[in-house]
Amino acid sequence: MIGHRATQLIQIEIAFQCMAWVVVALRMYVRTFVVKAFGWDDGWMLFAQLMHTMNSICAIGGALTGTGRLMKDLTPRSMEMALRFWWICYFAYSLSMIGAKVSVGLSLLRYMSVTQKAYRFITHAIVYTSVVMGLVYGLLATFQCKPVEYFWTRALGETGTCINMNTIVALTYLMSAIFAICDFSMALLPVLLIKDLNMSRNSKFALIFIMSIACIASAAVIVRLAYVPTFRDPEFLYATVPIAIWSEVEMGLAIIAGSLPTLRPLYRIAAQKFSWKANFFSNRSRSYKSMDPHRLDGTPVGSAAIERNELSVKSYSESERKILDVDVKEFVVEDH
Repeated sequence: MIGHRATQLIQIEIAFQCMAWVVVALRMYVRTFVVKAFGWDDGWMLFAQLMHTMNSICAIGGALTGTGRLMKDLTPRSMEMALRFWWICYFAYSLSMIGAKVSVGLSLLRYMSVTQKAYRFITHAIVYTSVVMGLVYGLLATFQCKPVEYFWTRALGETGTCINMNTIVALTYLMSAIFAICDFSMALLPVLLIKDLNMSRNSKFALIFIMSIACIASAAVIVRLAYVPTFRDPEFLYATVPIAIWSEVEMGLAIIAGSLPTLRPLYRIAAQKFSWKANFFSNRSRSYKSMDPHRLDGTPVGSAAIERNELSVKSYSESERKILDVDVKEFVVEDH
């Protein structure tokens, strides 16, 4: 028997992997085949999901070999295998979070004009800070022992040294705080970008919600803080299961929430097929039931592309035009 804690970890890993892969696969489909605008932000999110998958494979491997159980219930060999899996999880987690945060940052930059230097500077600063913090944490955690393999071979009685676990605890607190601040900052930026746009209040709220949802991963970061001291527990494999669980939740939420905004075209397609009223991102109230399903402005199939003056783009500022350009590019679905 692998125990209750290990079983719980495996279930959570599988659940979030399934959800994340469904959302990421839909994102890849939309960006590649629907809007035909696959970009660096999509590539970084795919990278984040691949690292997330590596983390989950190792977490499940650890649960099957020893994670979640007390030392008295394990053999030295099973402890060694479980610790080896834990060691891989350190860096896989760091790379996954780096990929997710870079992707969200690049997505935000698509909505900013070149004249919005302050917003662009803040976004770049957030992304660079997240990358540096993630790399520092991942490298220090990965190379915390000398020789490196002593992290897991100590279970077999081999000799070596590791940095004081208080350093890992302090760095985990620092990383969690920085990631949370970066997430909330990215959630605030869409508010600043959209608040003065010439569109209805409901449309603004909907657009802000979609663009800010990626910060939801911060909730898992905050909850995990309560379990960080368990890194010091002598029963490392048993005591740190909550950290593994909440780290999985954080990665899963970051990838899922960071990909949801790119699925807006699927909502529009569904709205057309089922005649749902969909005016989330239109500055004019209308239902898809009363218009041609192949054009945003109701013009018949085969006519010229959407006229800029139909959206009154000339009356918008450069930043407003940037957001409208992205929305139009994502929402127009041609009939093939």
